[in-house]
Amino acid sequence: MSTITKVKSSATRRLVTGILAAVPVLALGVVAGMPSAQAATQSLSYTIHKDGDPIGKEIYTINHDGDKTTVNLTADSQVQVLFLNFHYHHQRTETWTGSHLDRMVADTDDDGTKHHVEAQTVADGVKVVADGRDTTLPADALPLTMWTRAVVVEHSVLYSVENDDSPYKVSIRDLGTETVKTGQGAVAAEHYAIAGDVERDLWFGSDGTLVEAAFHRRGFLITIVRD
Repeated sequence: MSTITKVKSSATRRLVTGILAAVPVLALGVVAGMPSAQAATQSLSYTIHKDGDPIGKEIYTINHDGDKTTVNLTADSQVQVLFLNFHYHHQRTETWTGSHLDRMVADTDDDGTKHHVEAQTVADGVKVVADGRDTTLPADALPLTMWTRAVVVEHSVLYSVENDDSPYKVSIRDLGTETVKTGQGAVAAEHYAIAGDVERDLWFGSDGTLVEAAFHRRGFLITIVRD
């Protein structure tokens, strides 16, 4: 392979893995902002799009036991550029009491680059360990786990679910109710905009779970839409 081809392939790989890595950077109780526990088990399925084209899926399984909630997420996406295929896999487990996160464990395979993040409630806050680096955040800090409205109404600090233990500096605005198209038809959803270190537009249904997420990555529009 020539030097020019190697440089091109490397640049293309950085571009595409950047797109894929943004996907999950898309987390039920009785506290405001959390969906009500209407069923013992709930499944949420989403399609991931890049500029309108489907590139993957996100699947959440949510189990309730009183005020305890366990959430399991699997996200997979794949993009082909020229003759190159790039894949992304993210798996995460969250344990909640109401709208308080007790523990999170997340593993990511970003086209062969592995990341591991754990968050745990401790006496003086939330201890976050990302790829061996650790920090302690305020007790009400939450990961940017996009399935629940708690991340926009219950947080004081947001942090990554993928590969960083540093808190995000963000502002959040409630933009009101809008109509959003899903795989099941049009639904009314509350629109929130996150701006700062990360930028996300999130729409949540009346049950407090995600209906749609949208953001730009490397010039491409990424949307995650409820099936």
